[in-house]
Amino acid sequence: MTIEQLQQPILTEFEQFREEYRRRTISDVPLLSEVEDYLGKIPGKQLRPILVLLSAKACGEITHNHVMLATAIELLHNASLMHDDVVDESNSRRGCDSIRHRWSNQVAVLCGDYYLSRVMSVLHDVKHRTAAKIINRIVSIMCEGELKQLANIGNKQLKVDTYIDIIGGKTASLMSACCELGSCSFSDEGDTDYFQALSTYSQAMRDFGYHYGIVYQIRDDINDIANCHDIGFPKNADPQQLINNHIEQAMQALNVLPDSPARQLLADLLLPTAPQPV
Repeated sequence: MTIEQLQQPILTEFEQFREEYRRRTISDVPLLSEVEDYLGKIPGKQLRPILVLLSAKACGEITHNHVMLATAIELLHNASLMHDDVVDESNSRRGCDSIRHRWSNQVAVLCGDYYLSRVMSVLHDVKHRTAAKIINRIVSIMCEGELKQLANIGNKQLKVDTYIDIIGGKTASLMSACCELGSCSFSDEGDTDYFQALSTYSQAMRDFGYHYGIVYQIRDDINDIANCHDIGFPKNADPQQLINNHIEQAMQALNVLPDSPARQLLADLLLPTAPQPV
């Protein structure tokens, strides 16, 4: 599977996201513009906004607010990367110099803060209480996950439960938020059954995103020969068994949704050949 195949059902909305993202990161401050120009040359696969849009498609229809939330998620993700590189003292990101290495820790922190302010701006424009609560909750969980990782650096006796707790906070929580945001409704539809279905979809998408995030991070960690994430996969644990368990739970969550090309693409993300997010 290629990233282009993932984009296929959402091409129009994905281009709208890219334009909205560009608009939200325009600044009159030259240094901010330099950083954004640099990031624009190494944009990654932008899988997280794709998750938002695909999830919306799988649950019904994509609205402009879903495009806005995809933008908020990408801003949040990039902010977290800049902050994480400072915490981890990382000199590279996506095969290129990290912001902290190319400029300084101060620039990376302040630019990350600026991106977080842009997230709040998007949420203000969307005016959706549930979406704001989801992002607020996930920022807290991501910070907790980073702190848990810091507390376990060098832990040679890392337990599986602790490992899952850490990657669940750092990686899977954001994937979960992407999918849950996609299930948000912005319709004035008054049918009680309609909203009950959406509530069921919301829980299903939250669960799918979490288990998918766990699967991705385990695969990433067992292939991380240089141990760039500071904690490795726990010794005496079977990674494939864990992966299989979480794939099973992810598929169970997806089965709640109606059959569609978008749902199938979400399921395909669980395959070893799926594009890996960065």
